[in-house]
Amino acid sequence: MSDERAVVGPSGTAGGLVAVTSATAGAIIAAIHGQSGLGVNVPKPFSQPICLVPDTCVAGTTHVANIEDLAHGLHEGDHLRLERDDKNAYDHWAIRVLNAHGEHLGYVSADINQIPARLMDGGKRLYGEVTKVELVGSWWKIGMGVWLDD
Repeated sequence: MSDERAVVGPSGTAGGLVAVTSATAGAIIAAIHGQSGLGVNVPKPFSQPICLVPDTCVAGTTHVANIEDLAHGLHEGDHLRLERDDKNAYDHWAIRVLNAHGEHLGYVSADINQIPARLMDGGKRLYGEVTKVELVGSWWKIGMGVWLDD
């Protein structure tokens, strides 16, 4: 017997089901809450956003080829998608920061990413919220807060 699980998915998928190949609690929670393009977005009753980090900057923006175009598309209050990158060769706690269209902006700063990464590994849903976007010299400074949706 396979260890594959099925979760109700968005319309348009075969039989309305989406296969979740990993049986971990984090994978099942991610599928139920529509992360990674799987599952449906089920609102949590009595959900309350919790600010984990009120102000940090997206790290590594200077290494993003089209950062100027991406930065111009960001506005204060925009939500940013956070994805774990636990296979990152430079930082075991790495978390990718993506805009609403899934385009890579950089990473959560290494000086604050361990606790958010551990929460994400435990199945918690985190997101970023843009606090500022400014050009400082030749560097696009994208400020954000890190939030837990719990």
